Amino acid sequence: MRIITRYMLKQFLPISALTLAGFVGIYLIVDFFEKVDSMMGRGTPAAEIFAYFAFKIPFIITQGLPVATLLGTLIALGILKRNHELIAMEASGIHRITYIKPIIVTALIFSLAHFLFAESVARTLNRYSEAIWQERVVERGQPASFSHENVWYHGKGTIYQIRIYDPKEHLMEKVTLYFIDDHFQLEGRIDARRMSWSNLGWVAEDGLELIFTDEGAKQSHFSQKVLSLHETPEDFSSLETMPEELNWIQLRNYTRKIQSEGFNSLPYEVELHLRVAFPLTTFIFTLLALGIALRHRIQGGVPANIVVALIVALIYLAVLNMGSGLATAGILSPALGVWAGNMIFFAILLYFWITNP
Repeated sequence: MRIITRYMLKQFLPISALTLAGFVGIYLIVDFFEKVDSMMGRGTPAAEIFAYFAFKIPFIITQGLPVATLLGTLIALGILKRNHELIAMEASGIHRITYIKPIIVTALIFSLAHFLFAESVARTLNRYSEAIWQERVVERGQPASFSHENVWYHGKGTIYQIRIYDPKEHLMEKVTLYFIDDHFQLEGRIDARRMSWSNLGWVAEDGLELIFTDEGAKQSHFSQKVLSLHETPEDFSSLETMPEELNWIQLRNYTRKIQSEGFNSLPYEVELHLRVAFPLTTFIFTLLALGIALRHRIQGGVPANIVVALIVALIYLAVLNMGSGLATAGILSPALGVWAGNMIFFAILLYFWITNP
């Protein structure tokens, strides 16, 4: 590793790490005082309170990393600039791109690590944290089963309408099955008070079966009936996890599935783009910080640079949220709605670099 590279990273990484630690600490303190009374009031054990906040730390890190790299870049270059070290480098024949390249490459690596970390460790542990909150505080004392109500599921040749579904016991209450052909024509229907999984397959109880033919509908009652269905409890496992709790690949497969079934997939398409666009914010904010820190026209030194950068970053996040909202509403396409902020921001970055002396 070149001396310049080591020196620049020695300035950039400790400040970014300290900023990130401060962000995590402030977040935890605010969250702690906001929720600890509710937890203690519900009699949540101390070990679970600790686990709740500990499991949230990876998620908090993913939220704070873009701001940490932004401030880390601004402060590190601001200090070097104040000490005239950047001028000394350039006077020695070191081109500007040479001493900022280590920061740019590191920020790009951070963005990739951000995406991978968020989709694996952070999302998984945050799900455990939310489970503690939901089961021990919000829904304490309520039964854990029958958590899914008014479920619609499109299977192979069958549409399920389930009033209550218990994923733990593989039990459905008040079920209606619509059997359809390849042309989406209704061939039959079954209404059952209960449907459960057994070694024989799905068993319906206390129901009514209708079979539609050219001659009309044939109706028959049954107390118990073994059904020949393609779906197993594993096919309903996605009901146990909300889409926001799925990783990127699982969410992509889920989105494709509901698209093929003809349901509205816009919110999930937007979420897919957001999960890539937000980690890229780490890289974009670093480029922004470099463009601001190297300008000579901003008066006030490091504090002024930080204020300008935070204002522009807030504008970027506002545009990102607005574009995502418009995409979810169907006004813009998911790709355009989510990535419009990045395109606008790159134009701003281009202006900073072109106008830099």
